[in-house]
Amino acid sequence: MGVELEYGEVSAVDHLTCRIRVRLDDRDGVESYWLNVPQRNTQGTKRRPLMPELNEQVAVLLDSDGVGGVYLGGIYSSAEPPPVVDEDTDYVRFSDGTVSTYDRAAGVMTLDNVGALLLKCGRNITVESGEPVLVKAPSATLHIPQVTLNGNLKLNGNLMVDGNVNATGTVMDGGGNSNHHTH
Repeated sequence: MGVELEYGEVSAVDHLTCRIRVRLDDRDGVESYWLNVPQRNTQGTKRRPLMPELNEQVAVLLDSDGVGGVYLGGIYSSAEPPPVVDEDTDYVRFSDGTVSTYDRAAGVMTLDNVGALLLKCGRNITVESGEPVLVKAPSATLHIPQVTLNGNLKLNGNLMVDGNVNATGTVMDGGGNSNHHTH
């Protein structure tokens, strides 16, 4: 009993059992039996199953009788070309429009998220950069009981304090007046 490489479109997806059915081009659109979809990991480290989507062009390996077989992968075509062909770029575009890109040649990783981004960590987070860091947002709120700044602080704008201001050094205003100035 031999095996045959065939092409078709995904006609059904069963995420629970990690299987698909395929409408087979070379068999006049006959639908295959349920075919297993190989996964990268199934024990220890586990991931959400990577499954093809409905109507995706795929390649399958089938028994000669067409009953048993396995999914090999999706197939790009002239109707559905690859979104990026640069060998230095890893690119993922999700159906909602979110894009994750890593350009190995430039050393730049980009996440263009159309929704919210939540980063949680059970321990500490360290952010290090060899160049200045820029954060842009309409506003920011920090819920932190204590903030320590090791270095100088330059403020371009107004400072509003709801509470006391304590200083251990000299406080000078732009006119050269200190907190010790008297009239």
